[in-house]
Amino acid sequence: MHALVAVACSIVPQSDALDYHNHALRIAVNHEYTVNDLPTAYRPIGFPAILSIAYMVSPSVNAGFILQSLLISITSFCIGLILLDLGVSQRSALLASCLYMLLPMSWIQSMTLMSEPLAISTMMIGIFLRIHHRHLAASGLEGMLWGLAILARPIMLFCGIGLFLYDVMKSNRSMPHAFTFLTCMILTLMPWMIRNANVMGSPVIASNTGINLYIGNNPHANGSYKTIPEMSMLDSLPEMQSNAMAMSKAMNHVIEHPIQTIMLIPKKIAYLFSSDAYLPLQLIHTTDISYRDRLLQLPSWTYLLIIPGYMVLLIGMSNINVFIENRHATFILVLFLCMIFPCIVFFGSPRYHEPMIPFLLIASFVGYEQRGNLIGHGKVIPFALIIIWALEISMILFHVYK
Repeated sequence: MHALVAVACSIVPQSDALDYHNHALRIAVNHEYTVNDLPTAYRPIGFPAILSIAYMVSPSVNAGFILQSLLISITSFCIGLILLDLGVSQRSALLASCLYMLLPMSWIQSMTLMSEPLAISTMMIGIFLRIHHRHLAASGLEGMLWGLAILARPIMLFCGIGLFLYDVMKSNRSMPHAFTFLTCMILTLMPWMIRNANVMGSPVIASNTGINLYIGNNPHANGSYKTIPEMSMLDSLPEMQSNAMAMSKAMNHVIEHPIQTIMLIPKKIAYLFSSDAYLPLQLIHTTDISYRDRLLQLPSWTYLLIIPGYMVLLIGMSNINVFIENRHATFILVLFLCMIFPCIVFFGSPRYHEPMIPFLLIASFVGYEQRGNLIGHGKVIPFALIIIWALEISMILFHVYK
């Protein structure tokens, strides 16, 4: 259904999605990973490589939309299976799976060529394996899946490391399982890192790490994705040199201005949990540069797309403590925290809370089954979210926000 709507709408990829599309086409046709005939590592290889397989069958964006719909369906299926393993009824598990498919986030993911569906689906398969299967081979496969998730979205590296540390320190998993997980995750990353060491001069996963660090840590940083005039000087430099210079500038700023860096952390977290107002911007082309003006250009009906995201975040956060109460699901809370940490290091963006949505749906349905009430015991975080959203709306309507 997602694929049919995406194909019918004839969405043209733009911005990041256009980059992924072009990379996948070059892999499918020329078997190379380049930009302007030069090797690149700016975009990690995971999603373009998988997308190129679809393009080998049919070199059209429609093949990409079908792939995205399949990945979203896999995530939805895993949500239901995980809920069943956590003791939730079949009816609730089916409802949760269907709700994920119907979220505006899922619809728009199926209409864009972004890396989130691949990262989320591989993550969810890994979580299902961890809960459902206890043998060594499952730990190895889980590690490989997390490796693929990292190659799709490098910030997933924090989750992979967090899971390994959890296994070593707190989990009832044996050391062989923990180190099998880590070894297979590293082995999955190694071919790409070896390629970059040979071709780019450094074994990086992505050559935009320093740039992202600089965006979130500079004298003009506001906690979100905000480019500054100084960034233009990096555009003329070779890719790895640009990344290294940005990394150096960001580290110098953190060292020289530690108080300012710490003061930005609450803002970064606030931007992480801001609303889904950004979703229509991935589909509807607007001419203004500022985020505020782009939002104000959108048709008024698109604001309805924000409401389901509000509900999932509020209800899920109020039930987040169910992961503490269930010893088989405590690691999900660890993953949740590991998804917040990259935003503290780099910058906050509502796109970064997309991988949290399956967890929040799971928490909502587990909490409802246990208590018979959608709203859980947690009240502080939902109240904080309401304040964040009220501030966001006021900034969009009454302040110039760039």
